[in-house]
Amino acid sequence: MAIAQDSFSLYRGEAYEGQISTTDVVEVVSRKVETALVQFGRAVIRGTEKRSCAPVGTATTAADIIGFSVRSMATSSPTPPANHANYVTGYAVDSVASVLRCGGMFALCVDGASAGQSVSVMLTAGDNQGRLTAGTGTGLLVLNQVKWVDAVTAGKVGEIRVDGILNVSA
Repeated sequence: MAIAQDSFSLYRGEAYEGQISTTDVVEVVSRKVETALVQFGRAVIRGTEKRSCAPVGTATTAADIIGFSVRSMATSSPTPPANHANYVTGYAVDSVASVLRCGGMFALCVDGASAGQSVSVMLTAGDNQGRLTAGTGTGLLVLNQVKWVDAVTAGKVGEIRVDGILNVSA
């Protein structure tokens, strides 16, 4: 008689950064990555070459943002998975990234958000650059047409809804 596996805890969670959250119609485009690794679930900007993208920078404006990087199981990690806490995932330079322009997606909410609150992109250089949160302040770019679907706790993954790219609030 076979033994049933009753534990599936390795790398398991409710959702992952950059994972498409619905089977509704979504708009995802392909763009070649310039300059640096584009991690999953982060805002990306228009690159300098035709049909390209790059990570956000400290001077990024809403007009620069073309969408959010979609998680792909077909993309290998530039770091080995020996240490899950430091496991980097994303699209390397010269790879072709999938970028969500309209639809639902899961993303890490750094500081927490309320349901329906506008998404803010973190522009300050560091580990969270390009990640999403809510609120206003220095180093945050508020996007009016991107909202948190439900309330999400700080440091947890929540769902965003992109209803067009992109406007900045005052």
